[in-house]
Formats: sequence, C-alpha cells, structure tokens
Amino acid sequence: MKKVIAATLVLAATTAVSASDITLSKSIKSELRQKIERDMQVIDSFKFSSEASKETLKVMEMKTLNAQTASDWLNKRVSYVISENALSVFNLLVKRIIFVDQKDVDFPNADIIPYSMNQMIAKNYVEKLNKEEEAFTVMSNIGTALYLGGKNERQVYGMKISRGFLKKAEKVAVTSPRTGIIQIGEGLFAPELTVNNEDQDSLANNIFRLGTFFHEARHSDGNGKSLGFLHTVCPAGHDYEGQPACDENLNGPYTVGALMMAEMSKACEQNCSEKDKQTLKLMVLDSAGRILPKTHKGEVSTAWDASPESL
Repeated sequence: MKKVIAATLVLAATTAVSASDITLSKSIKSELRQKIERDMQVIDSFKFSSEASKETLKVMEMKTLNAQTASDWLNKRVSYVISENALSVFNLLVKRIIFVDQKDVDFPNADIIPYSMNQMIAKNYVEKLNKEEEAFTVMSNIGTALYLGGKNERQVYGMKISRGFLKKAEKVAVTSPRTGIIQIGEGLFAPELTVNNEDQDSLANNIFRLGTFFHEARHSDGNGKSLGFLHTVCPAGHDYEGQPACDENLNGPYTVGALMMAEMSKACEQNCSEKDKQTLKLMVLDSAGRILPKTHKGEVSTAWDASPESL
C-alpha cells in the first residue's frame, strides 16, 4: 500500500485544540493543502453517532466520542504535516532539513528492543518506508522514524519545517514519538485510493483520508517494546504475505484506523451513495484483516501500552 511519512510535535496546551491547529508545511502543493485543510475542518465539526462502540472508546481511551475528543486525540499525536518531496536528495544533502540536535543522549528504555525491530532496523526505517513496494507515498509517520533512528544512535534528530518562501524554517527537535511529523504524498489523493472520483468533495473521501490520519497518528504512541506501534510482517497465507503490513496487537494503527473509519462511516448512512458506503466497508474490513490474532511467536495478541516515550 502507498505510504506517507509524518512526525508530530506535542503541544503543551491546556485548553482544547482542534485538528485544524496542525501546521501544514508550505512545501505542500496548494491543491493538496486545500483538501487536507478541508479534512481537518470536517473532523473538527464531525457529527458522530451518539453511541460509539465500547471497543472504540476502549482503544481510543475516550469516555465519549465527538468532534472535540476526536480532534484532541489527533492533535496530541500530529503537529506537523510535510510534503512528499520534503525528504528529497536536494533537501537532505543541500538544505539539510534533517539534522542532529543533540549527541550522546541517554534515552529511556534504551536496552529494550521494540516489537518487530528484528524485522525493521531503526536507522533504516525511513528508507524502508519510502521503498516499500516501490510505491508512491500515501502517508507515513516520519517523527517516530526519526525518534527510533536517534534512539538507536544515542542522538536526537531534528527537522526543519518549511514556513514559506524566504521565511526561516522552523526547527523541531524529535524528543518523543509524539513529536508528530507526518509526510503526505499525492498517493493519498490518487484515483485508485479515492472512494468517490466523481465527487472529490464527498464525505466518503474525507472519511478515508481521516482514517489514514488516525492510523498514522497511532504510530506516535508507545514506549519500550510498544514504541511506535510498528507493523509486523504478514504471515504466510495472508493477503499481504511477506509485507510489513500487519499488526500483532489489538490497539495498533490498523485497529485505530478501522474503528475510526467505521465510526465516521455511520454518518454516511444519509450522506453517501450506496457505492461509497460499500467501498468504505471494504476499506474497514481490509484494515481489520491486518490485525493478527497471534504474534509471530505464536502468542495470543493483546493490547499494547500506548503511553508515549519521551526524553
């Protein structure tokens, strides 16, 4: 599946915030920026069903699900969205948008290897995400990737976030998986991944993209063994056999994405075509099918600790 890279900065806010407070890098193309801004506006005012499932509330650690709690959940895990080209060779080598902020750092849980790290080495995480299936970028959590890489090398990485032409970039130190930098690409808006190509502003399209945002936001959680909620390689016989596209826990990115997409899809009963509703159901089932009942060690899958690690 096509992926995007993202990182999130945790804002020390004491008041309620909205998803539209997430900073969009000026390097994002204007037409894509407009769609993302609309998605954020949609979640900020989304009219959820009065009765969210008990599983959704448990996994999301919410007492109730509404526009405010959903926006707050997302905002705590995603602070910046950068463009597909942000990690180009030119930006990396010439502009040096990724830099070392601190060296010889003692990270928490330094001797604990996260689940699935035997399948995905931290310092190669970003490169692996970009090369998977030689696909175009949809979305990916760069912040967590940089934190993992820095932890592996005992140094804190930072990233320069574009603020516009001739403006000095904002420097963000990645001191937690919650730093929240997400990279989106045109793949997120590709026709083959669009629910309704005839109506680009359809609610169904917003729901699909928001489901992807919630999925990636979950990668900003975890500590020690659960750090980053990394995907595991799908087992033999699975539709995605051999690909790092499954979860061996019950509250990871695919669970979060499936549950939130299902909750938002309830609003489609009166506002979406029958085709849109069926397509969204298939997308929910696809995500749910990636949640493995047993780990690669043969143990029964359980919920992981979602508390975020931080320096």
